[in-house]
Amino acid sequence: MVMTGQFLERPALVDVQGLVLEALYHRGSRRPALLVCPPLGGGGMDAPPVAELAWSAARAGHPSLRFQHRGVGASQGAPDPARALDDALAALRHLAETAGGSIALAGVGSGCETALALAAARPELARLVLVAPERAPRPAAGARVLVLVPEHGARVQTGECEGAQVDTVPDADALFRAGLPEMGRRAVEWIGRG
Repeated sequence: MVMTGQFLERPALVDVQGLVLEALYHRGSRRPALLVCPPLGGGGMDAPPVAELAWSAARAGHPSLRFQHRGVGASQGAPDPARALDDALAALRHLAETAGGSIALAGVGSGCETALALAAARPELARLVLVAPERAPRPAAGARVLVLVPEHGARVQTGECEGAQVDTVPDADALFRAGLPEMGRRAVEWIGRG
């Protein structure tokens, strides 16, 4: 039994084209819910920045879902970066069916490309948080995008992100071994502005 004030993290199974993707869901009652797109390599949904985004959303009362791409972790299939958008669309459907209401997106590292592609495919998902993108994002017109870059070792510089708000996370390094709580706080504050 989950008591008042406790966080519920439960495994979720996401169906995509006859395969099952591993995912973790956190409950919440505030909107929007948050879908976190993990990097295609480097820890998947268990990467510290991905987990921190989900936990930060849960602490603020937002439901969240993070998932493993096909062939990663317990997800079925062979790794296929060309199918990352298909995986994210399936995770989005799962989150919409589970949490309902509006949904915001987040991406970490190479997962930023997946989040941007998902936002382009589904324009109603106009609020995005991109954490440590590998290249300067080009958001679709009308999208509201926050880019969070580490103070040390960022691949993208603040002046390269046209059409996005860019915040530098103090003392954070490129892998966010430091600065995780601040990154999570800023991301949740952004999505909560609805």
